[in-house]
Amino acid sequence: MREQPIGEAVEEWYLSDVGWPPEKEIEVFEAHASLVKAVAGSRGVRYFTAFIIDVPSDAYLGDVQMAIDEAAGEACGILLTKHVIGRDAATGEPVLAEEATRPFKFPCGEGVAKAIASFCDKLKMAGIFP
Repeated sequence: MREQPIGEAVEEWYLSDVGWPPEKEIEVFEAHASLVKAVAGSRGVRYFTAFIIDVPSDAYLGDVQMAIDEAAGEACGILLTKHVIGRDAATGEPVLAEEATRPFKFPCGEGVAKAIASFCDKLKMAGIFP
């Protein structure tokens, strides 16, 4: 895998206004159940995750999970977000709830980074990302 010089990576981030550190491959049991169900029956699917940052504000937007089926040239992604829904009465710690978007399938045969970028563009068009 080719490493990008810092300036090249930053330039790509500002073109899309969102960025992520290198994605990490995860095992099927670590993937969200709705993502696994959406690609059930596909063979050779690999799962990846990355947290997404709004570059201009440096705000955390959520975690993307992608299922990549390279043989079929398809990707399927979800966005996971966490929200504070209250406080634990005993400890005062925040209680978090996780929400997931519905899985979204799309053609993509150009690798994980391109799949994540395409998915983030789709989230912007849907009004989920700023």
